[in-house]
Amino acid sequence: MAEVMVLVVVLAVAAATLFVLTYNGLTAAQTRVVQGWSGIEVQLKRRHDLVPSLVTAVRSAMGHEDAMLAIVTESRERAMGALADGDTGEIARQEAELTGALHKLIAYSESFPEIKATGNIETFQRQVEETEDQIAAARRLYNGNVQDLNRRILGIPGNLIAPMAGIGTARSFELDPAEARAVYAVPDVDLEGARGAAARISHGDRS
Repeated sequence: MAEVMVLVVVLAVAAATLFVLTYNGLTAAQTRVVQGWSGIEVQLKRRHDLVPSLVTAVRSAMGHEDAMLAIVTESRERAMGALADGDTGEIARQEAELTGALHKLIAYSESFPEIKATGNIETFQRQVEETEDQIAAARRLYNGNVQDLNRRILGIPGNLIAPMAGIGTARSFELDPAEARAVYAVPDVDLEGARGAAARISHGDRS
């Protein structure tokens, strides 16, 4: 009888130890995911903050509001809205659109000597590229943490303990193939059409 009691106690201690270790591992993994996402948010907001200055520099050099600037500004607003809502899928889509719009604006601006002469466009281009590198690095870190958390949750005994602890799987932050192609494709900029739109705007024709 004593041997049975000892065995029960040993098993209970082992089960409790396993529970504690698994729970601690899950919460630590969840914390790393949260911290990783915070790193992505910081870099996305940093890029969002670059857009108004870039638009202002281009507009002041051109002397009028251009249709291309409106596209970038609207893309920024949608990206900021998606980030505030917290849906990683929508954030990825809107950030892909913003990246494409920024690349097109920079390529478009390089055709204007008056913009290139200021040197601002080169500065902003470097800042945008540096920010995108930081976003990519933060995304890799975050996705690695997501994979680790999900692996712990889907495995045994994590799949039993995670529901009790209220810990669920996380979603990676990735561009789907179509969005990735759109971001990294060579910008297709209709300079003549954009200039025509800009001329109409500058003359008060907003139709």
